Amino acid sequence: MKKLIILITLISVAVLNNARAQSANTDTATLHFITHASISNLHEIASGKLASQKAARADVKAYGQRMVTDHTKAQTQLMQLAKAKGYQVPSQATTPPVNDPMLSKASGKDFDRMYVHMMAPSHRQAVILFQDYAIKGKDSAVKAFVQQTLPILKQHLAAIMALDAQIKDVAK
Repeated sequence: MKKLIILITLISVAVLNNARAQSANTDTATLHFITHASISNLHEIASGKLASQKAARADVKAYGQRMVTDHTKAQTQLMQLAKAKGYQVPSQATTPPVNDPMLSKASGKDFDRMYVHMMAPSHRQAVILFQDYAIKGKDSAVKAFVQQTLPILKQHLAAIMALDAQIKDVAK
């Protein structure tokens, strides 16, 4: 998780530098949103693929596959929108991330617990990011994407919180 926060911080600096390099007419808040949403999608896809292969519990595997399906769809829509709007998204937001080595090495119940504990805060952050853009964002097409995607992210958050509670109950 600390690596993800450091990565997001470094990418924020890169986004700001990239935003400064683009024309004065570019909406930097929208570029910032697109970049962070893209990074989040790519992270969910990569870790979801891992979960769909490695999880011990069927419900964790199914959740992982849902992350791959839903976030791949969202990523495709987001990148099409960014391209249509002329936003130059930094490469960090278009390159699949390397999975956390601890998660990659984990197996069985340990994998399930780590994956679920990783997904809960990342979905909280995604919901906050999308809610913030829904309120403050200026680009109507991006806001429409946000309004379409936010309910799905909230479903993901509710589902992962329920899985987290189940895993904690089993551990007792």
